[in-house]
Amino acid sequence: MGLLCSIEMKGGAGGSGKMRAMVVPEFSLDVPMRMEERDAPAAGPGELLVRVRAAGVNPSDIATRAGRHIYSKTVTPPYVPGWEMAGEVLALGEGVEGFEVGQRVLGRTRSGAYAEVVRAEARVAMALPDSFRYAQGAGIAVPMYTSWNALVRKAKAGPGETVLVQGGAGGVGMTAIQLAKRLGCRVFATVSSQAKGDFCLEMGADAVINYREADFAARCLELTGGRGVDVIVEMVACDNFDKDLEAIRVGGRIVVVGTGTGKGPMTRFRVPATMTKDAHIYGITGQNLTAYFPELTRRLSALLKEGGFRIHVDREFPLEAANEAHELVLSGNFTGKVVLIP
Repeated sequence: MGLLCSIEMKGGAGGSGKMRAMVVPEFSLDVPMRMEERDAPAAGPGELLVRVRAAGVNPSDIATRAGRHIYSKTVTPPYVPGWEMAGEVLALGEGVEGFEVGQRVLGRTRSGAYAEVVRAEARVAMALPDSFRYAQGAGIAVPMYTSWNALVRKAKAGPGETVLVQGGAGGVGMTAIQLAKRLGCRVFATVSSQAKGDFCLEMGADAVINYREADFAARCLELTGGRGVDVIVEMVACDNFDKDLEAIRVGGRIVVVGTGTGKGPMTRFRVPATMTKDAHIYGITGQNLTAYFPELTRRLSALLKEGGFRIHVDREFPLEAANEAHELVLSGNFTGKVVLIP
């Protein structure tokens, strides 16, 4: 349908007119999101106003909607979900430099990407290279920021080390595999099917482990000659954390990225295992990346421009089918990214 009313693109920070947006009416996965007509936002100081061409669907969107994510505390229903997007700059907020109206961009938002127009902080936005479609651009920000945070900032993974990516066929998994390879690491990935294993191998994984058919910890020890992996990027901590302690080497690092889509917040583990492995446990969230964004966007912008970094989009849904998109992500029957097209 496009914008219901035109938004001024020249002069000021935009914001006149109406837009369509998907809205979470309350914290519950049993209550469907609904389409609403809302006032289009305006860009505040340091912000871009972006015409959304594609919005990424992330497990954190679903956990937030369920009221079980740390981000749930940052929004109040009814709210517009969505943490990442790609689109065109409609207007620049006060003090914004380095961007121009009409430019193709990607970025993370403070929610609100499931809409035709969204505000985004300029410091967490990047130019979208012409080699990427908008749908691919909408699958870059959250996965790449998360992968960089886990592998570079926290684990400090380096050449010659071995990295296990838990859930390698998802959006973060896809980017973590590629980034770890760029860092000179040997990469293993866990998957639930042959098709997902093939996908991870295409992304650059050196070996895949079907956790439905094999004990991933035992397989990691086998692949490393009994030593264990150096780093684990853990997307499903609720299921895997205790076994992760078996899979790492002495002095190994586990970076907890998530609990698993649709899963609760709790897990159990053997305390002595953390002691005997002298384990380093890190937790991460994008909320704590503020001070690192200048370096992060600079590095990742250069990586995207170099080429060779792949973003696979499994499914594109129209914005009004956001509930169906959430159901697909919950099912796990996809590879790479799921995106919405306003």
